[in-house]
Amino acid sequence: MYDLIIRNGTIIDGSGDARFVADVAVRDGRIKKVGKIEETGLREIDATGKLVTPGWVDIHTHYDAQATWDPELLQSTLHGVTSAVFGNCGVGFAPAKPDRHGWLINLMEGVEDIPGVSLHAGLDWKWESFPDYIDALERMPRAFDVGTQMTHGALRTYVMGQRGADNKAATEDDTKRMAELIKEGMAAGALGFTTSRTEIHIDVDGVPVPGTYAGAEELIPLANAVRESGHGLMEMVLAGVGGENCEALDREMTLVRKVAEGSNCPVMYLQVQHNADAEQWRGQLAVCEEAARSGHQIIPQVPGRPISILFSMEGEHPWRFMPSFAEIENLPPAERINRMAEPEMRARLLSEEDPNDTGFSMFYKSPTLWDMTYPGGNPINYTPDPSNSISKIAKREGRSPQEVAYDLMLENNGTGLLMHTVTGYAYGNIEAVHEMLLHPLSVFGLSDAGAHCRLICDGGVHTYMLTQWVREFGEDHPQHLPIEQVVKKLTGDNARLYGLNDRGVLEPGRRADINLIDMSRLQSLSPKMVYDLPADQPRLLSGATGYVGTYCHGDLIQANGEMTGARPGSVIRGT
Repeated sequence: MYDLIIRNGTIIDGSGDARFVADVAVRDGRIKKVGKIEETGLREIDATGKLVTPGWVDIHTHYDAQATWDPELLQSTLHGVTSAVFGNCGVGFAPAKPDRHGWLINLMEGVEDIPGVSLHAGLDWKWESFPDYIDALERMPRAFDVGTQMTHGALRTYVMGQRGADNKAATEDDTKRMAELIKEGMAAGALGFTTSRTEIHIDVDGVPVPGTYAGAEELIPLANAVRESGHGLMEMVLAGVGGENCEALDREMTLVRKVAEGSNCPVMYLQVQHNADAEQWRGQLAVCEEAARSGHQIIPQVPGRPISILFSMEGEHPWRFMPSFAEIENLPPAERINRMAEPEMRARLLSEEDPNDTGFSMFYKSPTLWDMTYPGGNPINYTPDPSNSISKIAKREGRSPQEVAYDLMLENNGTGLLMHTVTGYAYGNIEAVHEMLLHPLSVFGLSDAGAHCRLICDGGVHTYMLTQWVREFGEDHPQHLPIEQVVKKLTGDNARLYGLNDRGVLEPGRRADINLIDMSRLQSLSPKMVYDLPADQPRLLSGATGYVGTYCHGDLIQANGEMTGARPGSVIRGT
């Protein structure tokens, strides 16, 4: 007798092979059989007309802190994720000396927009070394599996102290010690090592992430340490990734190849179409292809839709740094929105200029800001009509774009959303995203789940992959993606990338991480601001319909958007 049998489902097994109708039998958290099953199960589910897929494997999250206090991680669980990797973009919390806790919180708050007050309230810091951090994660009961990577920001500062934080050049001894700690962390189960090189990534005081200016003489030994561990990869966020410096991005690709060739370590970087040069991504992919021909692995990690900042009066908006906003910033949300609706405050904010020139202020001062910003809609339309941009609406109405944007956000009692397409929509279409997803060297990622709590809500992009590319872009659409190919991107490919060969495909012997999906009802819900982070801080949260059930290790963790309370998840340790 099996623990669970899912009968008569349409199997999309994560391998890329054609769908088929079959039963899936589970015992002791593992898939035991896929096919026609005559035996019985303690639990049996009729999946006729439903999809049966592996659970999604999300390789780009920022749950480094949240995973220490939150067992459910709803932004992922509600969208079918059963394995999540964090420690991305060079920022994390281990190793950490006791006198650096506040500094690391300021770094994470600045880079990933996670409220510092929540981090102070939620982190218990029952670790110093990276192995201690993984052990602390393992002590936390959780709904699904999590794994982590080592991060350059934490490691460099741990070894070099203030010199590392100030981005001083690493000495040979500094680099040797960092490499030793990487080997220690990889042996303890780290899945890789990550670093950031973009000046967009700054702490709350405007200081770039440690490692931003590290050269090949530092990066190659660190990549060597990863390779020598026998598993994992190195992830790099490149200077110019957001279009802030196109010339730098071309130089960065030369550095990426130099690191890959000098270490023979797989190197992954974040690949997008930015607005400053909408064709630059093609040259980046050409570098990956050239490296592959010479036997080196450079992996572009690509998003599944345009990455968009969601402007709202409750969260992120272009007036957040204005002098007058400081007067009302700390008011309760409803009271703050009421003040922003007052004619006098509205006039003041619309007349002021942002005094900053770093971080997200760089986007707010972009000459294309309002050309690339649209009314959000309900649900959000991530492929809006270019003629409906804020600048086009303003021109038609004879008003300034700032006035139009401000008033749209005040709609519905101040809950109106605007969508600023940071990447992937430079030409008013998603053809570039489509090409990147189809590229044979690319992997799917960049959900950023757990990060940018008030301004980005892409943790449910996995659902979008099925609703948009498969269903809405039907088989006759030129940009349609077959469901077998999409599920493979979400599961088997990402599991294989990190050597997680116990999951990602529905076949005997693999973990019973399974999604049961009603494709006719599958839909992402519009993001809402909730105040459930420690210290009652806000984050955007988007639910979903159509996930009939999500199973981790054979246990049902959510059904139709309701959590079951099951805690079968564990910590993934790289081997």
